[in-house]
Amino acid sequence: MNKKYTRYEKTRILAARSLQISQGAPVLVKIPAGTTDPLRIAEIEWEKGVIPIDVKRIN
Repeated sequence: MNKKYTRYEKTRILAARSLQISQGAPVLVKIPAGTTDPLRIAEIEWEKGVIPIDVKRIN
């Protein structure tokens, strides 16, 4: 991903995305056969940089 996220922001994004996946949201990348864990799928999406969630920071 282009932006630098804190570990807390990354954790929150992965948690939110894995919840979406577990509730039936479409998966945005091709996943290895047999992968069913929503958190692992969200991590794969994170590595590919395709998670459609952004952080709004207030300065």
